[in-house]
Amino acid sequence: MSRRGRRIALLFAALVLVLFAGRWSSAVLADRWWAAEVSPAAVEFLTEWDLLRGVLAFAGIVVAASWFVGNLVIVYRAIGSVQVRRNVANIEFREALTPGALLGVVVAVGVLLGIVAGEGAGSRAGVVALAWQGVSYGVLEPMLQRDVGLYVAQVPLWRAAQHFAFLLVSLALGVVFGLYILVGAIRWLDGRPAINNHARSHLGWLLVALAVTLMWGYLLEPFELVAGFNGPPDRAVWRATSFLAPVLVGVALATALLSAVWAVRGRHSLAAAGWIILPLASLIVHWMVPPALGGEGEPIAEPRTIDQFERLAYGLETLNETGPIPRDRGTPPAVPSLWTPAIAARLMAADSGDLVGADPALLSVRGRAHPVWLISRTLPDGRLVVHALADDRTGPGGDALFYRPQDSLAQPLLVPWLDVGSNGFHERSPAYRLSRGGDAGVPLATWGRRILLAWALQAPDLLGPLRPDARVDWALGPEPRLRELVPFATWGAPVARVVDGELLWLVDGYLPAMAFPLAPRVEWNGRRIAGLRGALLGTVAAQTGAVHVYLRPGSDALAAAWAAIAEGVIESSSAVPEAVWRAAPYPVDLLKVQSGQLERSSRRLGVLSGRSGADPAELPRPDLAWADDSSGPVLTLAFDRPGARRLGALLVAGHDEDSDVLRLARFDSSASLPSRSGLESRWARFPSYDALKDSIRDDGGTLDRGPVRFDLGTGGVVAYQSHYGGPPNGRPAVVWVTVATGERQGAGHSMKEAWSNLLGATVPPIPGQAQTTRLDDARRFLLQADSALRAADWAAFGKAWNGLRRAVGLSADSTAP
Repeated sequence: MSRRGRRIALLFAALVLVLFAGRWSSAVLADRWWAAEVSPAAVEFLTEWDLLRGVLAFAGIVVAASWFVGNLVIVYRAIGSVQVRRNVANIEFREALTPGALLGVVVAVGVLLGIVAGEGAGSRAGVVALAWQGVSYGVLEPMLQRDVGLYVAQVPLWRAAQHFAFLLVSLALGVVFGLYILVGAIRWLDGRPAINNHARSHLGWLLVALAVTLMWGYLLEPFELVAGFNGPPDRAVWRATSFLAPVLVGVALATALLSAVWAVRGRHSLAAAGWIILPLASLIVHWMVPPALGGEGEPIAEPRTIDQFERLAYGLETLNETGPIPRDRGTPPAVPSLWTPAIAARLMAADSGDLVGADPALLSVRGRAHPVWLISRTLPDGRLVVHALADDRTGPGGDALFYRPQDSLAQPLLVPWLDVGSNGFHERSPAYRLSRGGDAGVPLATWGRRILLAWALQAPDLLGPLRPDARVDWALGPEPRLRELVPFATWGAPVARVVDGELLWLVDGYLPAMAFPLAPRVEWNGRRIAGLRGALLGTVAAQTGAVHVYLRPGSDALAAAWAAIAEGVIESSSAVPEAVWRAAPYPVDLLKVQSGQLERSSRRLGVLSGRSGADPAELPRPDLAWADDSSGPVLTLAFDRPGARRLGALLVAGHDEDSDVLRLARFDSSASLPSRSGLESRWARFPSYDALKDSIRDDGGTLDRGPVRFDLGTGGVVAYQSHYGGPPNGRPAVVWVTVATGERQGAGHSMKEAWSNLLGATVPPIPGQAQTTRLDDARRFLLQADSALRAADWAAFGKAWNGLRRAVGLSADSTAP
């Protein structure tokens, strides 16, 4: 390589380094400015967090690059002359590379290998921070008598460091060995392998390093077994590891010494013996000794102890188990849930706009709490509006009813409960937003700041003409906003709540444990974890973007350790406003994992029902129910008895004033309801259901079934299901409700009618139209006209009035004959 070529290469490398450093520094500065505007208390923590990530990434690259460059330079010194082929005027000849050119190639390759191997060190910032902080549960595991916090915090760091060292040594050994073969330092001579002294010494010390890293791994094996990185071990594996791990440590140490002797004195037989014995010893200890010691398939500890640690890992230690539940119940659901998110989306489909979400919530209407679906959507002009769909009631024809701030009664008119405006914060917000002074965002006061932010956000608009008081804000969605502020947590899906008249997004924050003694590992969010708890509760104001992160009441020692690390960012659980805690839902992701753990650990419960069928391993999504005391929505998951098609148990999740509450209600096999599929099969045999389905199909409509929901009260359990019908392009309505308790079943056009049918008091009429009779249509249009008249909405009044005339058989045009 010529001097000019080397200069070009150096300039190119410097340019890449400057671009990388500039992009990283601009992103860091952008985060600091953003945090200073959104949460000033978070600036110090985020600065320290980015510094830790940068130091780890830099240290990982420097250590790896130095290691590889050093080893390649040692190989370079063994090269006498390397020739490459050249073609000039179709004449091929060999040209010797100059030592300077070879040294440049060696350094470049070493740096490249270092970047590839060490760039991921920055992603270990959470592991390092947690290990430095430490976690203490005050509970000792029974095998090594160590605190649970050691496995949650320190063991993952030890393991990551050992894996990094093993990667560097093994990769360097492979590359160096291949290069020595390439240059002829290792070759086959007179029917046997030959190696020169330089290569032997180099490879010998690399083998010493490999043996030491293996010895490190053998020292960690007992801790890794208890931590359950590969799942809970059986008694045979534990016996073999606890007895013979010190033997493997000794063998690895002896192998390291023999490799050192080979590197210095060239005793080939000693090194060969050591590296033959070490893998054989590892094979014997890990594969042959455990069956000989006995205990295969037996749990490593007492079943009660394992269950205790499993419950501690997944937040099941406070599970309240009740049973058996009475078979029959004499009262209907006090607060039924008649709608679903999918049907709520169809209700909005008739109007222009994009759906943001539909979330169940209690809404205070004139001082009284009502169960509703808060349906948030964006209008074509960019405004975010929220509709309050009444969930426990419908209109006379099963139509959807909506609450308005000025009315105490729900009306069929689709009127927003809240209008947040066009500058709201929600999931459909843009990547960044320019605003003026007084709004949220980072001031664009100087050209230097504008250039850095344009680079960090990839926003060329910031370089164009702007107002003097212009600001820019980003991370406008609830989850990105919280992830920007608390990057070490995993955030769930936001749910909408109206608290003190303001729209808030509530988001559950999870801090999964990568290791936990005696706890089984589960697949969650694309990774294997050993523990999961509801740790954090985040709130984002939809109007202003203000962010708060609280320690969730009832969280564990792991969450407390992270709160200490992010002091000033994570507020204590006592700081959670009472109205926010009342509105907070039970963490959905946690409930799914907990239900999977209960399914695996207790065969008597049966199998979870409600799976989609596409992936049997995927856990079903919890169903909605409302507490009888109207304290809020609760989540339920049903277990079916295998082979019996009967309901085995019901898992109900909510929370009280102090913490989350999980209740498991068991049912006696002879007194339980049929399973979901069994109930749907029975309900489908109602003659009136077939007539309803035929009637709707004849009118070109569709009939859709909602989920089977379970209402658990003090007197027993009631199952019910809503059915929705309507024209293809119109709004659906609740046209059929089925209900069951014990062996009794009922059906009707409403919950009241279905319960009356269950009691044997009435028989549901067979419909003559797709959704309602003519009288029901007239009543519905009259209610719509009355609501529109009071709201002075003359367009809606005219539409309802014309519908009323058609319902009674008159033309919409009053002048028509």
